[in-house]
Amino acid sequence: MIPPQVLAAAKQRQARRLTELLDWLAIPSVSADPRHADDVRRAARWLASWQRARGATVDLRPTRNGRDVVVARWPAAPGARQVVIYGHYDVQPAGPGWSSHPFRPVIRDGVIYARGANDDKGQLFAHLCALDAWPGVLPAEVVVIAEGAEEVGSPGFAQVLGELRGLRPAAVIVSDTERYDDGTPTVTISQRGRLAASLTVDTGGTAVHAGRLGGAVVDPSIVLADALRLLRTELFADAVAVRSTATSRTDDSMKRAAPGRAVIGRGLDKRVTLRGSVGVTRLVAGTGGASLPSRAVATLDVRLPPRSDPADVVLRARRLLKSFAPHVRLQFTGGVPAIETVPDDFVRRAVDQACVAIVGRPPVDVRSGGTIPAVGILARALRIRPLLLGFGPPAGNAHGPDEAMDIAGWAAGVQVSAALLWALTRPIRAQSVPVLRRKDHHGVIRQFRCGELPVQLEGEGR
Repeated sequence: MIPPQVLAAAKQRQARRLTELLDWLAIPSVSADPRHADDVRRAARWLASWQRARGATVDLRPTRNGRDVVVARWPAAPGARQVVIYGHYDVQPAGPGWSSHPFRPVIRDGVIYARGANDDKGQLFAHLCALDAWPGVLPAEVVVIAEGAEEVGSPGFAQVLGELRGLRPAAVIVSDTERYDDGTPTVTISQRGRLAASLTVDTGGTAVHAGRLGGAVVDPSIVLADALRLLRTELFADAVAVRSTATSRTDDSMKRAAPGRAVIGRGLDKRVTLRGSVGVTRLVAGTGGASLPSRAVATLDVRLPPRSDPADVVLRARRLLKSFAPHVRLQFTGGVPAIETVPDDFVRRAVDQACVAIVGRPPVDVRSGGTIPAVGILARALRIRPLLLGFGPPAGNAHGPDEAMDIAGWAAGVQVSAALLWALTRPIRAQSVPVLRRKDHHGVIRQFRCGELPVQLEGEGR
């Protein structure tokens, strides 16, 4: 059993640690905005200083884009196992719709509202507070790796990770996902892949009078709409169905996660986690006057279902749009394959023990529709499947207005992290990239064929 003084120390220091978290959240470390480059560096220095003050050896590794990877080594007794904890300190732009300033954190009714409270400063800081609660040396050597460019696709992270020496982890822990519901610890066992693309329709010439030539010239906006409709209905029509014993979110809970938005049909969790999708994140056509433009452009976010091949999806998309030539050009700017993240037996046993010890129940398994490029990078570089243990609240609104972290859930995350570190030091042999056969939480035997880890394409994720 985890030493009780560790949990007691975490509780005693909670108020001070929350104040420190609010200070960190106040730094607008928006990696996508060059105007915040100094803030991104300031957030990295804050993170480095906080860990140095508690005995960690910290190194700031620059990437080619200038955003540092903070590598902190928390020591343990010689011969102890090694655990890697990954997180990121950069955040999304604020965006509209906030009820309070996104970088002036506030606490209302036990909930922190600030950009990064959930994604991912709040979750990463829960792990750091767990490390700080241990008296003396830790039961395992912990390497905390935090990057400042996750929200823009983790450029340069793979190179920095490949240059690090002495990484031999028994477990890799990533907390950048959400809980299934309040009080339910949650492990994410797969993530969809992602392709970033632009679809351009160029009919030549310049804008023309909509009355004098409307009906005679090709309207690029209509062609674009037809091309998008074809991609949406046919691109994943032949995708292989994936059976899943993971816990599915109800349609009502999915609707609550998208307040006010219309939804498509039923089985929303399956649509998000097991099927592919084509989304339009930006659409540009015309000037708003009574003229027909010659050009229309859509920025696409294509999500790939589990076990799909990004190269096959690219080839199929090009074939589907071949009939639209010569006006249509489809350009892919980057991508990340889907990944299975089912924990191996050693890590599964440890996280089950930790969650039972703290919250009284083992975690449920869920699938995610999101994409974290760093997860695949870590899996390939370290040859071990990361554990995706979500501390975020089910309505944490990551990337949206009023991003939130409930203090009760965060405090439980601190204690689960401390208990997990203890459980990972127990005498159970770790395996990397295994074939898994185990009972899930419903007593059903499940077997997973892991195979080779996928190769990441260059470009964005998320």
